[in-house]
Amino acid sequence: MRQELAAIVGKIIARHRAAMAITHEQLSLALDDDPITISRFERSVSLPSLLTIQRLCEIFGASFCQFFAESAEPQTANGESAALQAMLDTLSGEEREFAVDTLKRFCRLQSRQQRQ
Repeated sequence: MRQELAAIVGKIIARHRAAMAITHEQLSLALDDDPITISRFERSVSLPSLLTIQRLCEIFGASFCQFFAESAEPQTANGESAALQAMLDTLSGEEREFAVDTLKRFCRLQSRQQRQ
């Protein structure tokens, strides 16, 4: 039973991660875990805890029910935003401010380069 559940959850995690077009590394940063752990979840080697699944739902921008709904497509529109928010949530206030400021500067630079 546990192995069957691990297989189902692993496929769900892989599907949501693929829909967001993020790597194991990126998801592990958002989850504050190791990339190997993400791989173990997806390969059904390990079963995430309910708290980890709840955190994955937040990262994927899905409710608990949406996460487990086989027919539902993952939330891709807010996926990147949710992943970024989850990563920012792990930072202190000063670190978050630095990260946001750096991203803003990068976007302004890209905008200027596209206009030239």
